[in-house]
Amino acid sequence: MTSNKKSISGIICLVLMMAFTTTFAQLKNEVNLKGTLKNNTYTSLTLYQIGKDPTKIATIPVDQEGHFAYTLTLNVTDFYKLEFDKSNFIMLILQAGENVEITNDGNSLNNLVVSGSKQTSQVIRNQTLIAYTKAKLDSISNLSTQNLTNPKYDSLLKIYSSEYEKVNTLRKNILTDFVTNNKSSLAILFLPEVLKLDDNLDLYSKADSVLFKKYPTNFYVQSFHGQIEASKQKLIAAKLTSVGALAPDFTLPDTSNKKVSLSSFKGKYLLIDFWASWCGPCMRELPNVQKIYADFSKKGFDILGVSLDKDRKSWVNAIITKGLPWTQVSDLKYWQSMVVPLYAVEAIPLTVLLDKEGRIIAKNLRGEELYKKVESLVK
Repeated sequence: MTSNKKSISGIICLVLMMAFTTTFAQLKNEVNLKGTLKNNTYTSLTLYQIGKDPTKIATIPVDQEGHFAYTLTLNVTDFYKLEFDKSNFIMLILQAGENVEITNDGNSLNNLVVSGSKQTSQVIRNQTLIAYTKAKLDSISNLSTQNLTNPKYDSLLKIYSSEYEKVNTLRKNILTDFVTNNKSSLAILFLPEVLKLDDNLDLYSKADSVLFKKYPTNFYVQSFHGQIEASKQKLIAAKLTSVGALAPDFTLPDTSNKKVSLSSFKGKYLLIDFWASWCGPCMRELPNVQKIYADFSKKGFDILGVSLDKDRKSWVNAIITKGLPWTQVSDLKYWQSMVVPLYAVEAIPLTVLLDKEGRIIAKNLRGEELYKKVESLVK
């Protein structure tokens, strides 16, 4: 009898342990959202998961006292949007196990307070800093504009410039410190619009190596990783196509679909002219390029037009109607053309001037400046 009691007791303990373990595991995958909205007209909130395609998760009712509550089950940390109405919403970064509380007074979100979500709080702190410093910078700029006719404007400008730089530097230092000390925080993904990615590539690269390892399937982390890799390639391309470097060779089809290589122009001074039929500035620059070709094409100078067109008919029609006699090539892939990353092309028209050995002499010269440079070479 005693043996049976022990056996039954053991089974009960085992069942309780299993139930506790199961419940704990469920709790680990849950986020509890609750809050109080005072002095407002909201009767419900809408929760969305924000990915490549935003997904509506739930409509959360708000009672007459302004209270709401919702329990969300999630397997990975992700971005969510809690929408109060079409004009007012808050971005949330939710992680399993969090108890998030949201309070606000009024229909606007000026008095919004969020607690219980570390990464959401980081986003709010950063955005508050950005908004505050932007207001300060705008105020300084407005003062400068208002005092343009002031006799002491030159001395005032020095003061305004100094204050502007102080605010700008303060913001940059605070945000830089945040990225440095919080490399695994998804809140970093909200910063490149202000703390520019290309200007802080090394800083963001270190964060990317942590984020991409921790959140490899997250859509926005993947996008951020892609931007980092693209910026790295652009930096490499910029170095490889800097003045003094040997121009990277490439081969593209001409209008007859014959393959033409850059290297085939060695022995001549060459202008690589990146353009497109849809590009207004390119069309306006063409008369200058035509004059250069007409004056120097018989003196050891040539032009290779590289188009970023995507429509063959538009490309060929522009060549014919504009009367462009020099060699034209294109893979008709628009900004996905293989030459774009190879030459770090960010805007067109872009000119790259090569010597007879294919080494880059100058970049992005136009009009009279380009004419005089070519003239000095052929002489």
